Amino acid sequence: MDQREIEMVRAICHEVDILVSLDPGASNLEVLEKARIKMNDYLYKKKYREAETVAYAILAMHAGGDAGRYLKDEIGD
Repeated sequence: MDQREIEMVRAICHEVDILVSLDPGASNLEVLEKARIKMNDYLYKKKYREAETVAYAILAMHAGGDAGRYLKDEIGD
C-alpha cells in the first residue's frame, strides 16, 4: 500500500470515527462502537486493509445494511 492509499484509508476511518461518535441514536450502537475501537486498533497497528474493511462494514451497518454479522465476528462478540 503506498502512502497515498494509506492517507486515504486514514481519512475514511477518521470520518467513520466521527460518524459513530456523533450519532448516539444509531441502531446497534454497542456493536458500532466496538467496531470503531477495533478499526482504530487496526490503524494503530498499521493494518490498513483491515481498518478499511471494518470502516466500510461500519458504514454499511450504519446505513441499515447487513454487516452486523461480519462486525460481530470481527470484534469477537
